[in-house]
Amino acid sequence: MKYGDELLDLQGRRVFVARAISRLTPAPLINLYVGIIFSLYSPIGLGLILTPLSNIILCIIMMVILPITPILHSARKGNVDLDVSEWEDRTKYFLFSLPFYAGAFIMYSILGCVIMSALAAAYFTVTSGVTIANQKSKISVHGAGIGGPGTALFFVFGWIAFPVVIMWILVIWSRTVLEQHSLSQSIGGVFLGIIITLATYPFVYIV
Repeated sequence: MKYGDELLDLQGRRVFVARAISRLTPAPLINLYVGIIFSLYSPIGLGLILTPLSNIILCIIMMVILPITPILHSARKGNVDLDVSEWEDRTKYFLFSLPFYAGAFIMYSILGCVIMSALAAAYFTVTSGVTIANQKSKISVHGAGIGGPGTALFFVFGWIAFPVVIMWILVIWSRTVLEQHSLSQSIGGVFLGIIITLATYPFVYIV
């Protein structure tokens, strides 16, 4: 299994750094990072049932592993790279992930975990937006994947989450250096995630 940039003849220190950033910031891992932060430091708790550990496990299953299983399967067979670089192939993978984000929202709502149900709802709406945008352009999933959850951190914690802005810039830079997206596609992905999450959270993060 390879990433899209590994199929290109890219070399140098900039590429090495860009790859390190890119490998650490795909949308599923960002979801996991934010899920762990919310599990450990939620200002509104996790409801009456979930513990930090059980919440992290549920997040890993419903919002990290299951949504990307067809990508992993196809990459293992050599049909796609791990980035699904051919943007025409991306729609079916986006559509596959949506029911899991919807299911996570419903499950967290039943369990009374507002902070995670809001995150799941934002992942559903952002992925829906990326699916639509993908019909016209290869919008950056890395960008949207960090733009949305990063905005969620701002919404929950305020300006203490400012380091996320640095991560936005680094992801935009890395995806452009690795020639996986144009600058406009990378910036567009981040802004798409920000805008859709800002539109989603007032309706679902109700405390």
